[in-house]
Amino acid sequence: MDLSTRLSYLFGTEQYVDLRRQLVLLRETMLSYVFRENNLHIICSGSLGEGVAYPESDDDLMISQIDYRVVTTYREATQARDALMVPSEFSPGYCLLLDAKGSYPDYFIHTIHEMPFVSSTLWKQYFTYEGLHIHGPCQSETVGTMEYDYANCIPCFTWPDIANDWVIRERSYSWPSCETIQNIIHNGCHVVPIGDADSPYVDHEWRISFSIAERTLMHSFNYAQFLVYNLLRLSLKRVIAKAFPEVICSYFMKTTLFYTAENTPKQLWQVHHLESCFKVCLSVLYDYVDHIYCPNYFIPEYNMIKRKINHSNRHQILDIVRTVYGIGVVGIIRLSGDSACLDASLSAAMMEYKPDIEFMFSSHLLKVLAEIDLFFNTLPHKNTSCCMLNLCEYLNVLECNPTILESDLKYIIWNKGINSCCLKLMDQLFTSSEMIKQDYQLYKTLEALLRIGYRGDVTTGKLTMATYLYMVGKTDSALYVIRQLLSDYPPYAINVNIDELKQEAYIDVLCGRGFTLDYKIRHARAPRYRLHQDCLNAFPSPLKIWITIMNEFPLDPLTYAYFLESLCHTQHQNPIRLMKSLRCLVNHLNDLKVEYDIVYTRMCVGITKYVQGDNQSACRWLGSVYVMKDTIPPPFNKGMSRSALTYIACLLNNKFQSVE
Repeated sequence: MDLSTRLSYLFGTEQYVDLRRQLVLLRETMLSYVFRENNLHIICSGSLGEGVAYPESDDDLMISQIDYRVVTTYREATQARDALMVPSEFSPGYCLLLDAKGSYPDYFIHTIHEMPFVSSTLWKQYFTYEGLHIHGPCQSETVGTMEYDYANCIPCFTWPDIANDWVIRERSYSWPSCETIQNIIHNGCHVVPIGDADSPYVDHEWRISFSIAERTLMHSFNYAQFLVYNLLRLSLKRVIAKAFPEVICSYFMKTTLFYTAENTPKQLWQVHHLESCFKVCLSVLYDYVDHIYCPNYFIPEYNMIKRKINHSNRHQILDIVRTVYGIGVVGIIRLSGDSACLDASLSAAMMEYKPDIEFMFSSHLLKVLAEIDLFFNTLPHKNTSCCMLNLCEYLNVLECNPTILESDLKYIIWNKGINSCCLKLMDQLFTSSEMIKQDYQLYKTLEALLRIGYRGDVTTGKLTMATYLYMVGKTDSALYVIRQLLSDYPPYAINVNIDELKQEAYIDVLCGRGFTLDYKIRHARAPRYRLHQDCLNAFPSPLKIWITIMNEFPLDPLTYAYFLESLCHTQHQNPIRLMKSLRCLVNHLNDLKVEYDIVYTRMCVGITKYVQGDNQSACRWLGSVYVMKDTIPPPFNKGMSRSALTYIACLLNNKFQSVE
């Protein structure tokens, strides 16, 4: 097994890295869409934004205040809150912001030579809320073990003059490409609120930031360049920083790699040349330390290591860089304590398992899922036209990132978003006993979305389709969908719960060689099937009383599949098949461990018995739920005034209508 394959155990496979980068773009798209009404554009920066994942990595978000704008010439200042970029006379890469129109609020303004300038210090203070602290140009907070850095910045949509030499300088090896350069120029830059420590205006200066440009360059790297960058970071964090903390940062390593990639032939950057590529970069870093000059990639006049390295620590740092060069890639990995990937006994199955499990439980994925939910929770519940308008706009936003829609991540999008929209549309369709047949467009849209979910999702999409077919009376078709779900996937695959995952089942379902990455992605986070109170009319009427009482009915997918199958057989009046479905539902009870799962599954059995007409059994099953005092959901867990059987009898007499 070659070195690059073993390194993929540490840093992720090429496909896994590509998925990380796509998650970054998707997360950024969703966040920016959600906060568009606040005139904010969210940019995922830092190592996570570049697709690099380390346990100690911070979550860096740039919050671009698009109500404000930086311009490079006074002629461009046409909007009220335009600030003119005035390059610093003390340090390249920094600037002052002149309030060109005099429209900035007074609490941002500091007067210099009787001219109003936007102060970086006052800006940071304004955006520092309770629970945040200022850290460099950012406001920071710690949630659990993750540190979040929020940089409230101002966009500049024109390329700054001070970086023009980067655009036109000669590149012998055509990296970056002309297309990449034009894309970077089009995106412009930002200014972030921090000044140069040597400037007399340190409290009011801003630093010109090329974070989007740097991320674009990182995403353009091939897999060999990605691995070398990770090795450079590993050398820094596990070797150099132990002797000299906060002297050399990962940004210097990134700059080293940029210059090296620009000045070396593309043929060098192959996975079988990793050792050579790594040592070439170390040689460049050695020269920077030796000359105490590390030029910024976009503004070479800006020396990034001044004040960091001096004549007193220079020789010791050079010794460490020489040591890293001498021991090479294998030595760095062993010194860093991550030498498991070099073990000769490491199996191919383990190599596949490690990247997969990291992706399935990665903070990238969980954050994206949460932000997709956040977006769809903003859709109106009752206004059909607005709901459809927002959905179409959402799809248009996604189409701006075709690489996302062409990838396996589309299943996550459908699962977490489109299904929520389907439930809301179904709720509008079934608002009365007679379906709204005249709303032809709504029907067509819903059916199209249901087909997307049916094809793209293992559990939720199929169960939503089956629910819809049951609601419109197509019970044969609903049974076909349910049987397909139950026959194509084993029970432990349908009911994967991220909180109670058994490792053996996880390896079988998600990391087995017989499963494609497409299949694994769809199981990344198998959701419980939640019957939301806001979508009350989207579900079979026997469930409505429970949805009303419980607010949400968090059934696991397997319970709901058996329950829906039982309701279909009840409609068909097929007692043999009904008994078989009920037997599956009762047997499923023995596999459940969580008390509320048991409670809700017993409810489903009781409801099915009632629909079947067996009131005595229904009362017994539903009554057993309320005997479990500790698991009774609010409000009935606090001093029931009626006995369980009396309450259930009242439900039966009122035919599952609301009970006061």
